Amino acid sequence: MRYGAYTNPMSDVSQHDKGLLNIFVWATALSFGILAAIASSMKDFIGGNATFEFSYKTVLGFIGGSVAGWLFWRFVRRRISQASKKEQSGST
Repeated sequence: MRYGAYTNPMSDVSQHDKGLLNIFVWATALSFGILAAIASSMKDFIGGNATFEFSYKTVLGFIGGSVAGWLFWRFVRRRISQASKKEQSGST
């Protein structure tokens, strides 16, 4: 099955595994986004008077963290796909 210019790296994996991996992707993206948003909204943490301040940096941090989490699993999926292709072709 093709998606745009890329082939589906998970085409030989069961539906249950695909569903579980999708949960991993969304949960990782959400948690990385929340972590980055909290880190970017912290003010005066080193000075001992830590406060949270919501700003555009908080939103950008959330988006950036979410993208980083999603890219991590995209990398993992590609590595899985490459490993399965090597196994199928019989090369090491």
